[in-house]
Amino acid sequence: MTQIETMQALTAHEAANCLCSLIDPQQSSRRVGLHEASGRVLAEDFTTPFPMPPFRRAAMDGYVVRSLDIAEACPTHPVTLSVVGEIKAGSGLALHEHFNERKSARIYTGAPVPEYWDTLIVQEAIPQEQRKLHPGSIQLHKAFRQGEHIAEAGEDIAAGAVVLARGKVLSAKEIAILASFGQANVSVYKKPRVAVIPVGDELLSPGNPLTPYHIYDANSHMTVARLQELGASVQHFSPVADRVDAIADALILAMSQSDLIITIGGVSVGDYDFVAKAAEAIGSVPLFRKVLMRPGKPTSAFSVDHRLIISLSGNPSACFAGLELLVKPTILKAAGCVDYENRFLQGTLAAEINKSSPVTRFVRSIACWQGDRLFVEPLSRDRSGNIAAFAHANALAVIPPGARGAVKGEMVSLLPLAGF
Repeated sequence: MTQIETMQALTAHEAANCLCSLIDPQQSSRRVGLHEASGRVLAEDFTTPFPMPPFRRAAMDGYVVRSLDIAEACPTHPVTLSVVGEIKAGSGLALHEHFNERKSARIYTGAPVPEYWDTLIVQEAIPQEQRKLHPGSIQLHKAFRQGEHIAEAGEDIAAGAVVLARGKVLSAKEIAILASFGQANVSVYKKPRVAVIPVGDELLSPGNPLTPYHIYDANSHMTVARLQELGASVQHFSPVADRVDAIADALILAMSQSDLIITIGGVSVGDYDFVAKAAEAIGSVPLFRKVLMRPGKPTSAFSVDHRLIISLSGNPSACFAGLELLVKPTILKAAGCVDYENRFLQGTLAAEINKSSPVTRFVRSIACWQGDRLFVEPLSRDRSGNIAAFAHANALAVIPPGARGAVKGEMVSLLPLAGF
């Protein structure tokens, strides 16, 4: 009996931890333009070079005034202020004279507010008819709170603050922050290089004619797309035949070009499941041969020449579960992401699951909030080989092992998926 055949199975959590523990922290980085940065991982802390806003500015269209000048304004004793000019965004107002009391200026959103004024009155507070008939003055019938609608310099972010930490995945909002501080380029980690190898005599690449007793290879295309979403650079192999030598050759080629290898199919215990034998043939060390999860129990992993081989089941649902539970955190860590571990939520089961299982089940489900409660409903007809369920599921419900399944109303863990 070989070492592979006698290996102890791991839980999904243990398997993910095993894989992530063998990933070295990302070191190699490069600078890219902001238009290339989406989905990349920040390689260094970003410290603000100046405060935001960088100057005292108007938050609304209106009139800037001194609160002292309008403190006594009321319906019976309105206060009239003369309008000495206007201030637009991108320009200022030269104050050549020493102002006495009761002066104001027309101002627009984003324009700089001179220190002379401390309050902004929105234009809606001044009747439109009055603004047209008396453009040189405004009349106020009440006082306004000092500082209202004026954003002080540094009010949002102080100079010298670390606003984006190393290891952060850059999305649209982070890129907006970088752009607002004038950064045309950003330092990001190198993308992990991943090879995806589908295995099976029955597989056809999309675009070829469908021949009898064959199926189109959907699993590897799903996997490649998900890896790209997670920030990996992917080499996609054509389907490999169910032969030890063919699989071994593909693994050796992938090792020369990639940091991590994912095989799909050929990893169970059937007479034509040769991935484990091929991995053994090229000198791989087995990490685990089974995972205590359903679907996806045959999922395996190997280590060879400082590279990982993660072997997923060819069953669509099992491939999907292994991809989310094991591959995703591994890729995120390899990409340099600090927050790489799967985060599970708690939700109320909206329907009974009457199928028992000796291992933990991960059921494709629809999760939604109803008020402050999260409900998770398993998809009907979620057979392990069904592909249509991918289009609707936004969570994997975690059903503990046991003889009874789970009852409606029970609290369960769930892993949010893309689209949650």
